[in-house]
Amino acid sequence: MSPRPYQPVARQRVVDAGRDRIVTAACELLDAEGDEPFSIDAVAKRAGVARMTIYNQFESKAGLLEAIFDRLAQRGAFGEMAALFREARDPLATFDAFVALFGRFWTDNRRVHQRLRAASMDDPDLAAALSARNERRRHGLTELVRRVTPAYTSPLPAAELVNVLFVLLSFQTFDALAGPERTPRDVIPLVQQLVRLAIGAPVV
Repeated sequence: MSPRPYQPVARQRVVDAGRDRIVTAACELLDAEGDEPFSIDAVAKRAGVARMTIYNQFESKAGLLEAIFDRLAQRGAFGEMAALFREARDPLATFDAFVALFGRFWTDNRRVHQRLRAASMDDPDLAAALSARNERRRHGLTELVRRVTPAYTSPLPAAELVNVLFVLLSFQTFDALAGPERTPRDVIPLVQQLVRLAIGAPVV
């Protein structure tokens, strides 16, 4: 009997399915109530795989946590980002929509974001990876500032405006303003007003 032909596509599907199952299990573990520690062993147990399978797929705990952030971005509110920039709308309305997008993104998996940030405090590699991913926010803000500049004059120095907006739209800002009684989604109107003040637009 001749050997079965190698099927790279089918094999890749199996690998991708396994990777997806691991990331799903990790997200569930991070989002779970209680103080269950996040570890490779705990994720492996929840996903029903060997711990070495996780290392083979992600190389490290930081690599797995990076994949979790990417999953949240791809499947959450960030899926609307490209369409938001393509739409022909008033630049100020686009800015408001951009703020709302982040409010929803931070809310949809608030506990996961909290624990990712906490984990990055003790892992320089993870902190650097998450910082690089957060730079996408800066790129979007730079483009939005370019669009609104002809219509509004910011009271802030031009060199600092994007930095201030970057901080205003961070998870830390939304999380702190929301506190224990609200969600980041609840404070979207407040952050929108702060952004308008920063860019010199009328507050409504």
